[in-house]
Amino acid sequence: MKGKKGISLCLYSPKGGTGKTILCSHLASVASTLGKKVLLIDFDLYNGGLSLFIDKEINKTIFNSIDDLSNNRFSLVSDYVYKYNENIDILCAPKDPRQGSKVDFKYIEILLERVSNIYDLILIDTYPNLDDITISILDGTDKILFVINNDLYTLKNMKNIITIFNDNDIENYKVLLNNSVEFKLPYFSLSEIKKLIDTNVDYTISRELFIKEISSYIFDCNMPLLYKNNYKKYKNDVNNLERIIKDALGGQ
Repeated sequence: MKGKKGISLCLYSPKGGTGKTILCSHLASVASTLGKKVLLIDFDLYNGGLSLFIDKEINKTIFNSIDDLSNNRFSLVSDYVYKYNENIDILCAPKDPRQGSKVDFKYIEILLERVSNIYDLILIDTYPNLDDITISILDGTDKILFVINNDLYTLKNMKNIITIFNDNDIENYKVLLNNSVEFKLPYFSLSEIKKLIDTNVDYTISRELFIKEISSYIFDCNMPLLYKNNYKKYKNDVNNLERIIKDALGGQ
């Protein structure tokens, strides 16, 4: 068992389509290449996409882990996760969306505590709704990465979220502008985006990381940055992803 407590990093956006799920896979790829043991948790309980990187039938999910915790049946974390490679494990969202509504938010913090004893980095994907599940995740994670793109609806809603955090003196968040999901030239400049959300943009992912063949990679259960020569091909953005990982882990 790992001696030092791992760090949990939650990716959140108030709107779908900002690229959180692929960013989770990118960050996991970079962290694993840096030699870190990583767990991806898919808390997008109704549209989870991280299970697409698993090439076997999924029988255990977040629903089972939380249900077993609540009924004192939980034993080993390894009973619920699926291995992507030597350093990356995935805890999948429920296959049946009806099970998503049955996940008891009161046990999320306990689950995060269990996995933090095993992994160096826990990356958490979420859905946009600020319900009890999402709030429990935001409250229970060590660090939060707000993901935005060049979209007015996303930016206005993100400003509301950031205002709530600032009003409550919550400072464990950073903001990432993800340009890799854009098919056209950006509507707002970086300075305009900062004014719209009324805070700094800490990290930027460029349009260069828009991977045209991504559907074929996912169809074959491959994380794009770990496929062929992509890690070197997109080195500039990989450097930015490395910075996110190192900042989250306190410079480790």
